[in-house]
Formats: sequence, C-alpha cells, structure tokens
Amino acid sequence: MTGQRTGRGSGITAKWHTFTGLPSGLKALIGLSFVVALGSYMVTPFIGVLMVEAVGLDIRVAGVLVAVATFVQFGGSILGGPVVDRLGLKRTMVLALTLRTVGLVLFGLAVKVPWVAYPAVVLVAAGPALYLPANKAYIVTSVSDTLRPLFLGVSSAALNAGMGLGPLLAALLVDADPVLLLIGLAGLFALITAAHQAALKPVERRPAQAPAPAGAAPGQQGRKAALRSALRPILFTSLAFYVYFFFQSFMGLYATGVGNIQVLGWVMLLNCAMVVVLQPVWADRIARADYRLLVASSFALMALGTAAMSLGSVPALLAGTALFTLGEIFLFLRCDLELVDRVPGNPAFAFGVQRLTAGIGGLLAGVVGGFLFAHYQAAGDPDAFWLAVAAQAAGAALLAALLGAGRRTAAQPPAEPEQAVAATR
Repeated sequence: MTGQRTGRGSGITAKWHTFTGLPSGLKALIGLSFVVALGSYMVTPFIGVLMVEAVGLDIRVAGVLVAVATFVQFGGSILGGPVVDRLGLKRTMVLALTLRTVGLVLFGLAVKVPWVAYPAVVLVAAGPALYLPANKAYIVTSVSDTLRPLFLGVSSAALNAGMGLGPLLAALLVDADPVLLLIGLAGLFALITAAHQAALKPVERRPAQAPAPAGAAPGQQGRKAALRSALRPILFTSLAFYVYFFFQSFMGLYATGVGNIQVLGWVMLLNCAMVVVLQPVWADRIARADYRLLVASSFALMALGTAAMSLGSVPALLAGTALFTLGEIFLFLRCDLELVDRVPGNPAFAFGVQRLTAGIGGLLAGVVGGFLFAHYQAAGDPDAFWLAVAAQAAGAALLAALLGAGRRTAAQPPAEPEQAVAATR
C-alpha cells in the first residue's frame, strides 16, 4: 500500500509525495470536494436574491426560508451518523448529492411555479447536511491517525477554494438568466454525483477503541459517553462558529459602507486564500500544539482582527481579516481533530455534531449580530459593531484559558508508523 511517511521530513515536498501515494478514490474525493464547494457556493449566497427577484416571493417569506435552509444545512447534519450507519459513507454522499441535484432542478422550475421553491430550498440545504459529515468521515476512515491532521487540512483547503471562487463565477451569471444558472448547476451536480459513484470505493468504519458498557446498546450508550467526554470541545466549537458567523454574515453589510462590493470580494478572497495555503502546511503543528494555548490564542487573534476592522478603512479591514483568518485556521482544524478523537470509531457522527454546533453558533450570531448591527448603525457608529464582536471573542479566549483541557490521550488510537493509509475496500 502506498501513502506512507517516507522520512523526507514534514515539508511541502514530503506532503506532496504523501498525497500522490494515496488511493485513487481518496485523491478523487479531495478533488471532487473542491468542485462540490464551487457548485454549492454558486447558488448558496444568492438563494435569498433568487427567491425574491427570480421566483417573486415576498422578502419576509424569503427571509424565513433562508433561516430554515441554514438550520437544515447545519442542524440536519446530526442525522449524518445514523444515515451513514445504514447506508455507508459512499452511498450517503451519493444520496446527498442526488438531493441537491433534485433541489436545484426544482429551484429552476420555481421561477414558473413559485410554490416549488419551498421543497427546493429544503432539498438544496439537505444535501450538504448529509454530504459534509460523510465526506470528512471518509477521509478520516481512509487515512491513518498520523495523516489525519494533514488531510483534514487539505480537505478544508479544497472546500475553501471552492467557496472563494463559486460566488465570483455566479456573480457573472446570476443577472443574465437565473433559470439557466440553476439548471446548469443541476447538470453539474448530476455529473458530480456520477463521479462519486464511479471513483469512490466503499470503506468500512474503523473499530472504536473503547467497547460499550456490558448490557448497553453500543450505539446509543457509546455516543452518549463520547459526547460527555467531548463537552469542552463542543463548547469551544460552538463559540468558534458563533464568532466566525459575525464575520461571515455581517462583513458584506459593513464592507459596502466602507467602500463598495469589491471590498467584500477582496476580504473574502483573502480569507479563503489564507485557509487554502496555510492550513495544510501547518496541520501537523496545529495537531501537536497544546490545546488550551491554541484555542485561547485563536480566539485572541479573532479578537485582535475584529478590533482592527473597527478602524474603518480598507487596509484595516484587510489586516483585520488576516488576523481573524489566522485564528480561524488554527481553531477549526483543531476543533475537528478533538471531536474525532473523543468520539472514536464514528467520525460521521462526530462531524454531524460539529455541524450542529455550527448551526447553533450561526443562529445565535445572526440574532445577536442583527440587533447589534442595527443598534450601532442607528447610532451612526457602525465601526463599534466590530468592537462588540472583539469583546466577545476576547471573552471566549479567557474562557478557553480557564477551562481548556489537553486532548485525552486515552481516546487516541496507537500510531501506525508502518502504514499511513488504511486499506480501502
């Protein structure tokens, strides 16, 4: 089996040799992850606009549908584990992509038949709810624990590259013919679905290290025990997404006031580019770093970044985004690794929990951020919004310094120096 550590060090060349030694199915999945994110983010940021301008829905109805879609997309991922238990990782991804393909077709039809927009939005959101936990679980299951940080970082880079380029491409097309865009994307996702079916090999779950208590149902009791051990990582994951969604959800409104819509494009491009370039390179160091120090420092970087944004100039926005993104790079990868470590043998469930916490954090950030942004805008001081965000990020850093705990070594399987990639079946 190829894909072993070759002794060439941990530089970029060694990582490239490791990647080229992976099974073809896993390499295909990483490449397809970019295409999935690219196609998804050609429509996701524009759902509200399409429902109002193309479908003709009332803006309040469209707002409710966007909220429902966000909850389904993130909160629905908690179902990823049970679905994977029944269908397996590959079939779950194929099902998820099929749901999104059908949803996009219905979205295109909704321009002529508006009520079809309701099931369309749910299906479009249900696709990533099932796909992303299964996607990450496939990677975790297919590589050794030694390579887990690297390839979760590579996967995140592929997804962020697609997220960065997708809106830029869609912006060129959405005003021309939204129906053509939606049907074209449905065709793209049909091809992506077929590619997953053809390129991926089924993989079996690696056994958990700790057996369930005697006389207990292994699935339910094991998950409850694992979640109890993972309460602190779940808390910090929720806080991470809470802070992140202030940036994700309100930067557009703020940036257009500072400059124009092009400023938002540069800010988001910088954010995605830094994640794409730096997270895979630093993945091993992020995995080895002291948990308490890394989490507290990450929130501190987010606090410094949002404080810099409050200065109100374009250079300050870009500098603040760079600091904020550094915290994001460290924090999100380590949160993924902690949850997988503390829910052994069931990565799809672990990533489903992670996505659920993202949904909760995003929902709270949307509610709190909406009131805060409206308050400071009405007061004529929108810059102060970012100071309020910085104060909350600083509070999260203090909480992490007080409550953060190192990774539990008992939850980590032994290292596999002889074989870096688990055999695919």
